[in-house]
Amino acid sequence: MAPRPNVTINKTNGNLGRRAPSTDNVFGLIISAPAIAGGMQNGVVYAMASINDAIAIGITAAYDATNTILVYHHIYRFFLRNPSATLYFMSAPQTAALADMTLSTGNYAPVLLKSQNGNIKYVGVARNPAAGYTPTLTAGLDGDVLTAVNNAQALYTAEFSKYRYAGFLIEGRSFNGTAAAATNLRGLNCPNVSVTIAADNAISTSKTQYAGYAAVGDVLGILSLAKVSQDLGELTPSFNLQNLGLGLFATAGLSSGLPMSSYADADLDTLNTSGYIFPDVTAGVSGYYLSDSHTCSSITSNDFAYIENNRTIEKAIFLARQAILPLVKSRIKVDPITGLLLPQQAKAIETLGERSLAGMYKDGDISGGIDCFVDRNQNILSTSQLLIQLTFVPVAIGRAITLSLGFTNSYRK
Repeated sequence: MAPRPNVTINKTNGNLGRRAPSTDNVFGLIISAPAIAGGMQNGVVYAMASINDAIAIGITAAYDATNTILVYHHIYRFFLRNPSATLYFMSAPQTAALADMTLSTGNYAPVLLKSQNGNIKYVGVARNPAAGYTPTLTAGLDGDVLTAVNNAQALYTAEFSKYRYAGFLIEGRSFNGTAAAATNLRGLNCPNVSVTIAADNAISTSKTQYAGYAAVGDVLGILSLAKVSQDLGELTPSFNLQNLGLGLFATAGLSSGLPMSSYADADLDTLNTSGYIFPDVTAGVSGYYLSDSHTCSSITSNDFAYIENNRTIEKAIFLARQAILPLVKSRIKVDPITGLLLPQQAKAIETLGERSLAGMYKDGDISGGIDCFVDRNQNILSTSQLLIQLTFVPVAIGRAITLSLGFTNSYRK
């Protein structure tokens, strides 16, 4: 029997492209600050999904004001930049230096990272010095900053060996305002650590104690908002430091306490070449954007001279390792005559490796060229070792674009 004329509906599924929740925007933040009676305690890890979780343990605007510190401020700015991020927060006593908080054998950053078993992808570290503290300036920065950079790199290396991958953003406190005398961060050989000297000038000038602060909360929030392959200085509106409606960066400055207008273009060029992350202006674009995504390593001798290089390779490592882990201690069939790996077994492993990065290609975090190779001539029976090589082509960042522009005359002979 023929059906009556009608509209037939086929409900499709799987079109939204939903995937398992990503840990790309799971970040950490460590700040020196006094403990709160009945609330936040030093050395304890607190999970935060919004500013309300900070308020629940006593971290409020009033707490900042009473103690003349910036803790609520940094957390508030972080979530203002990215409300979808997850933040694991830990405080240290005010007597703790940046170097103490990043020490690989200490009670702060290593404890924070271990507590989340590799889920934290980036950690910001900031300091609220105790009353009476006077920074010892070393080549343009509080010397504590430079010690912390080296400590953080040593901690990264130790954590990497434990399959936990988290980069570090250090508060570049008390920049002395002289670009020519500033430490060349690019010469520190610390490719997994970055330093920001960006500051919201309204905060810097509101209290004497805040003059040397750097905007770790803002920068960390923008970084958590960025895709792993994205430069945090990209000229996209969501990365604009300035939001006049919310009172953010009406005037930008550096951790010297001075506004950006105090610095000549040549000074900013020097700071950029030296690897500092700071606010910058671009003619034709309103607001302030971060100068670039520098790390404390050489551009010419290191593949990981920018934050997005690190985040991309770390995500690829994480995904590939998760895919390959089930092979550990598993049975692998070999050719009964040669004892070598079966071709079909090698191909299956190659497919597994390539599929592990397919999501990164789909998300635009890599250009493609995913290639997994397993040597068929491996003698696994003798060595119990399986060697796998996985490569891909990253995306490029157009930092210097040349536009040739001029008149033309359509009437030519």
